[in-house]
Amino acid sequence: MFNIATVQKPADQALRQDGLSLLLPADFATSLQLPTPQWLQGWMQLTDSWNRLPPDAHLKDGGHYRKRRHACFIQDLADGTLTPTPHRAHWQPTDYNALHGGFERWFDPIEPAVAKAPAWTDLLASLGRLFAQVHPVPRWHIEAHQFRIDTAGGVGRPTPEGAPRRCGLCGGADGRAPRRQGRRDPRL
Repeated sequence: MFNIATVQKPADQALRQDGLSLLLPADFATSLQLPTPQWLQGWMQLTDSWNRLPPDAHLKDGGHYRKRRHACFIQDLADGTLTPTPHRAHWQPTDYNALHGGFERWFDPIEPAVAKAPAWTDLLASLGRLFAQVHPVPRWHIEAHQFRIDTAGGVGRPTPEGAPRRCGLCGGADGRAPRRQGRRDPRL
């Protein structure tokens, strides 16, 4: 299990030492070296896109509590480019995700205006640079998901398949970076 430090550490140090870094809202943009306040203003312009997410039609537990979009990118760290890839399915092996793994899940693509927005691309690129400080690679293959969990019928189930067993965005990759957005009346 992970331990979250009570004293905030620089994100790269926390990733190396603890395997995770909790970025507090007040420090988020600064920790990721995002241009403030421009980044936050741009991000706020994207928040309504979470209200247009289509239902996740791939919940094998029969649930209707999650909405989602998906996009893939390649980040070349040497030249600083972030390139969208053709839309593709999201796939996880069953040994990583016993409930929802083992089959292609075709989510609707992230809206083009969101995927091209500087706030979105700056966030992905910044996270890639942060992860590269801990795990140096020439490029990242990024799967990005916008999702919303509906808790109106009770406690939401963001990962009904269980918590990730290793740090992994999309089936055991090297980095995972959830960001809470527009929480209203959360039930924990």
